[in-house]
Amino acid sequence: MRSLDANWLTQDWIDAEYKKYVVLAYLQAVQKRFDERKLCPDIPELRNHYEAGLRFRRRKGTLNERFPKRVAGISGPPPRIEYKSEVTEDPIMAEVDAIVDFALPRFNQMLTDGLQIWQDIAAKLTLEPVGLLPIKPAEGYLFLHFRRGYETAIYQFALTLYAEGTPGGRLVRFQFVDRVRRGLTTPFEHLKLDLIRRYQHLPNPATYRLESELPYPEEETLLPIAQQLIAKALA
Repeated sequence: MRSLDANWLTQDWIDAEYKKYVVLAYLQAVQKRFDERKLCPDIPELRNHYEAGLRFRRRKGTLNERFPKRVAGISGPPPRIEYKSEVTEDPIMAEVDAIVDFALPRFNQMLTDGLQIWQDIAAKLTLEPVGLLPIKPAEGYLFLHFRRGYETAIYQFALTLYAEGTPGGRLVRFQFVDRVRRGLTTPFEHLKLDLIRRYQHLPNPATYRLESELPYPEEETLLPIAQQLIAKALA
């Protein structure tokens, strides 16, 4: 299973046992990708599913509080009046509750595991500027390089004007430029100068080098982490 639809809770049969199978199949696929150190888009998707489940619980709780209640008895000590809703819960809603109760802790645990892998990988990466940075580094290049290889992937990046919930309030967007072989004696500054000559619309680009000891997946892991690291560096 590649992904879990945003409306998975109400799609197809609303049956607790069936939905448990769907959730477990999805999480098993996510775990396999995490084992391969492929973190995105699963981490954002897991966060969305978890937060959607929490919102469902909050909305349902608020709605239940508005229903009329009758006195069901007195408990204690100390004496306390117990109330019971006069609205009988629909069987379908009872199934949905059981599904959410099953899925939420599992989404949260898998999300926690994925974020831990993210942090472990990010701690092993080296992000350094190449040459001097401009005063307003809104655009530039990223050199993605594995220490044990000769190939360097080059991406152009640009900062968006505003993105809620991101470091510095701005999101980094990447566009692939080239993939080059770099000799041991070729400094990254030479690659930067070559890019300036080739792409004159960026005469003074902010340029960073991201080095990784291990060949982690580029699209699914290194670029998403690089987005976060560059956003923090330029905040």
